[in-house]
Amino acid sequence: MPGAKIPAVSRLKALPAGNDLLLAAAIAVAVIAVGAGIAWHNNKTVQVDRQFSYTAEPANQLSFLSNWDGPAYLNIARIGYPTYVEASLFPFYPMVVYAVNRLIPSPLDSALLVSWLSFAGAIYFYIKIARKLLDARDAASALQAATFLVLFPTAVFFLATYTESLFAMLSLGAIYFALEKRWLWASLLLMLGTATHVTGVFVVVLVGLVLLEQGEKIRHAVASVIIGSAGLLGYTFYLYVHLHDAFAFLRSQTHIDEWMQHGFGYLISVTNYFNLTFIALLILSAWYWWRRGRRSFSVYSALFLLIPIAGRQYGGFNRYVLMAFPVQLMLYGFFKNRRAAFPYVAALMAVIWTYFLLQYAGGYIGSGS
Repeated sequence: MPGAKIPAVSRLKALPAGNDLLLAAAIAVAVIAVGAGIAWHNNKTVQVDRQFSYTAEPANQLSFLSNWDGPAYLNIARIGYPTYVEASLFPFYPMVVYAVNRLIPSPLDSALLVSWLSFAGAIYFYIKIARKLLDARDAASALQAATFLVLFPTAVFFLATYTESLFAMLSLGAIYFALEKRWLWASLLLMLGTATHVTGVFVVVLVGLVLLEQGEKIRHAVASVIIGSAGLLGYTFYLYVHLHDAFAFLRSQTHIDEWMQHGFGYLISVTNYFNLTFIALLILSAWYWWRRGRRSFSVYSALFLLIPIAGRQYGGFNRYVLMAFPVQLMLYGFFKNRRAAFPYVAALMAVIWTYFLLQYAGGYIGSGS
């Protein structure tokens, strides 16, 4: 009908699929603006717990995005590893923050800039993977796919001074290049990823398996595993030299979250609804991808179940599951053709995401989430 307005979804479908970077940036800006706005307003009207807050820049209006481990990362960026306890926090994120801080006076602003730019990069590679594996052809499909990543309950850590955004960008980039059989690029990103987050070792397994599934030469898959592990090996060497304990990043967890200090009975007794939900999602993801012949994604999903089993508690588990990207891709694969259900699912995710956002910005949940 002449002069009729085209609905927003139709306009998105009319957009070419090639400008994924612009779409990813737009999604990231929207999520950051909404999240920061909600949290800032909430913190002005309700009582917050500032026990584990960043206090070095009291005049900075965004300090509520650096709680719990956030200030520790900024401190590492400033002076390195002051004690044994910080060894559980991997070095590449604070190294990048340190470099940016040479140009920007505020350590907090530097860290947030790194996190937010990395968030856009993570969305970009996620969309690329969704297009390749799940036929997310147009911009509307890409937006729908990205919803399951950016509104995942613990995705609030993408907005904070945590490693999650940088690690997600590096890991998703490595996965994408592995799917494209560009093993060297996958290896280099993987190497930086294993120096960024403890679950990088899971991504090493995933990338090696993806390369084999894609028909890449065995020697290239082995080389990727070796090169990709260099980030973790480099950090263990640093810990050995400076703390005389190459595995301090594991042992320090016993001081922070009481890893391996309890029996399995304790693990069962402290299980809550969120823990059960994330465990169920990991199991469903392993089953979903195994049935579709993507065994690499299935194994990767199952590896995250080892975290509470090995530690015999849930410290950090809910946050770590954010890095189990096959879960978010599975959710998109399941709901992409269920258009009537998708708005309700997205609304539910937004509510839970907002709950985690307000809890984190208010200082009530953090490293143990």
